[in-house]
Amino acid sequence: MDSYRQIKDFFTKYKWTLLIFTWSTAIIYLHMQYVSVSNPVSKNRMGDIGPQRPVFKIKYYDVLLNSYMRGGSTLTGMVLGHRADTFYLYEPLWKISRWTYWHGYNMVCRSDRLECRHVEPGKAIPDKSVVDNLYRRPTGSLVLAKNNLRKTYDCQFNNYEQTVVEPSLTPKLGGPSWNATRECMKHKVNYQICFQRHIPRMCKDSTHKVTKVLRLTTDLLAPVLQSRGNLKVIHLFRDPRAIINSRIQTDWYPSNTDKMIIENAKSLCNKMLYDFREGQKVQKLFPDRFRFIYYEDFSVDILNKSKILYNYLGMNTNEKYYPNIMKLSAFKNAASGETERKKNTAFWWRKTLKWETVEKMEEICKDVYKELGYKSFSNIQEYNDLSIPSVVIPKECLIA
Repeated sequence: MDSYRQIKDFFTKYKWTLLIFTWSTAIIYLHMQYVSVSNPVSKNRMGDIGPQRPVFKIKYYDVLLNSYMRGGSTLTGMVLGHRADTFYLYEPLWKISRWTYWHGYNMVCRSDRLECRHVEPGKAIPDKSVVDNLYRRPTGSLVLAKNNLRKTYDCQFNNYEQTVVEPSLTPKLGGPSWNATRECMKHKVNYQICFQRHIPRMCKDSTHKVTKVLRLTTDLLAPVLQSRGNLKVIHLFRDPRAIINSRIQTDWYPSNTDKMIIENAKSLCNKMLYDFREGQKVQKLFPDRFRFIYYEDFSVDILNKSKILYNYLGMNTNEKYYPNIMKLSAFKNAASGETERKKNTAFWWRKTLKWETVEKMEEICKDVYKELGYKSFSNIQEYNDLSIPSVVIPKECLIA
């Protein structure tokens, strides 16, 4: 009884202290849980991004498609962005950086030739080519590029029309989310008025926000993923020879001479190799939110591969959400009247790219071929033998 009385006296005397302690412990615990969810990655003593912590499962994701000019990104971007429940922004960095890309945190490189220079992240990078001067495009910096991406995913569009929206390009390729804006512009209303009248609402009402980005190396995507827990990145690879062939076939791309073609190949393969190696690091940090895919794999069975990607991104697979996409020729069996290019978008380059170009690219791109699984052709007979596959896609990169 004495022990019981002593315990009772103790709790009576210190009940308020114990109550305060209990409440404080509960508050601290809840705060730590919030921090754990709000900060999906940690930093080590060196300030580097650490392994991803377990977080709650997010049902719907926003998407950043990262790739290369003429790398199959237009079709892939349409599949992901031209949905009724999606806001899609086509190339948000195009207007401030047409022929350059940001290579890491302090380098800017040309996409049409192997030429890089050190530039501070906050410093603008004017494109000095004649083509860009004709467009009178504004200059941009890495800081501005990241801010434009942040504004897109946050649906914040102040001063956005000047640095991102290209009136003749962005609405045209933006898919269903730009329907009202395009209709408004048909009535000769200023595009800035049409943009502000419709786009902020369309963005906020969408379930997913999708961007197609061609001007960032993969290491620059880690901080973007870190800051946005509901974002997934898909990096799209395509055979560099197919990309070069497509650039040759494209009127507006500067690849008119053999020298320009080889310079293109040098720049492209330099970036692809860097993207693959740095992307593997990003993938380790964000194993559930960063993945590589190959256009050669995606284009073989676009309908079923698209549905797999939709599931990965938390997108509804009901076809009512993408009726316009289903009308694309890529989703249908190739009709007899279609060109070879449309029938076989991923591999048609082997019938049109000159062997001399393939041979010259061998030395330039051999490391890319080796690491990404693309076939090196030792002679023209081997190259012309279409029964020999041009790629063996790593199992972990297959859309399955």
